[in-house]
Amino acid sequence: MRAALLAVPPAEAAWTVPLGLAVATAPRAGPIYPDTLRPGPAGGERRPRRVWLQPEDDVPHIRDRLTRLRDAVGLRPAQLAVAPAVASAAAGVLSPRDALLASPAGARRLRPGRRPGGELGPGLARGYARATADDTDADAARLAERCADAVARCLGAGTDTGADTGADR
Repeated sequence: MRAALLAVPPAEAAWTVPLGLAVATAPRAGPIYPDTLRPGPAGGERRPRRVWLQPEDDVPHIRDRLTRLRDAVGLRPAQLAVAPAVASAAAGVLSPRDALLASPAGARRLRPGRRPGGELGPGLARGYARATADDTDADAARLAERCADAVARCLGAGTDTGADTGADR
């Protein structure tokens, strides 16, 4: 059986993984609003705070939404950055100044706190769907059905439904 797990918009997904912002400091109650990341007066900061995207989040349905939000709240283009690797994204968020777009499980692995992104809304999520070479293959459909719960656990879908995440599938 030839099968793949595809990144798709949440509306087309069999599994969704909610996303929020992970920060290196202990989480406080309430969301992080991206407009609070705007740089101060000229010369006040060496480098403005960033929101890092992991490589798997560099897909149109996530990146474009965050780019529109970045522009709407007046952040600089460089303040939304795609890390070349997961390790780079993790290193970026270890700075107490930066944030990382992450799933609940991803934030726990990195040990920062996780807070919802104020303007992100509960619908920002990674979406995944399976694709097979032959959609009429009964064995592939049976195997996909039997593995669905295990795939969901591996992806982190439906395993942590905090108040900030919205509904998982």
